[in-house]
Amino acid sequence: MPQKPKRTILMMTLLCIVIGLAAIAVGVVAVAKEEYIIAAAMLLVAAWQIPNYKQWKKSLK
Repeated sequence: MPQKPKRTILMMTLLCIVIGLAAIAVGVVAVAKEEYIIAAAMLLVAAWQIPNYKQWKKSLK
């Protein structure tokens, strides 16, 4: 078990948000360059971060 579990959970929550935003940004650039497979994959990554965020947020309570 980590020394400070609340801090670890908070860091994971923030990491989820950063990954989701980065995936959306890469997806937008991929659409602009007409790389639709990459854009779809990044959209899936961003969408997957929503359940992860909810899980980590629930753990904070």
